[in-house]
Amino acid sequence: MRLVVIKKAGEPGKVAINPEQVTHLRSGPGNFVDVFFGDVKVAVEGTFEEVTNKLCGEQVATRERNPAKDWYSAVRP
Repeated sequence: MRLVVIKKAGEPGKVAINPEQVTHLRSGPGNFVDVFFGDVKVAVEGTFEEVTNKLCGEQVATRERNPAKDWYSAVRP
């Protein structure tokens, strides 16, 4: 199991997320992203691209890449 640590949105502390259990992401206003595990939602800080790249295990985002496509490939073999 791989865990990714991300700052929780609007609250002190961080959360550890298992990317294999994430069902989908939704960008929010500003630098917030909702991470869903079925019906359970966790809000985290960061842009959609930053959170997607972090969950995919990438250190640096590149403009040529499509984070949404990379995310789908990472969670669906």
